[in-house]
Amino acid sequence: MNVWKEVRDQALHFMIGLVIALVLTSIFHVLGAIVVVMLGAWIREIFQRVKRGDKWYQCHKGCMLDLLFWLIGAVVGAAIGYMVWF
Repeated sequence: MNVWKEVRDQALHFMIGLVIALVLTSIFHVLGAIVVVMLGAWIREIFQRVKRGDKWYQCHKGCMLDLLFWLIGAVVGAAIGYMVWF
């Protein structure tokens, strides 16, 4: 496993979650924005796993790590969005 590829991958998950949650807090409540981001992230991870041949419900260590960085980004983005929009 290439460490720099993993760092880049997780940084992108974080940033995308942050930006989407930041935008969604202008439409939804903070928790609603986080839920929408995480639902989208979970669906994305399911499709990514199925393409690789795993079952849709098999979320191994890498999948959990991806979802963790999505969640951290969504929480930070929603917090910033709350301060900006409200």
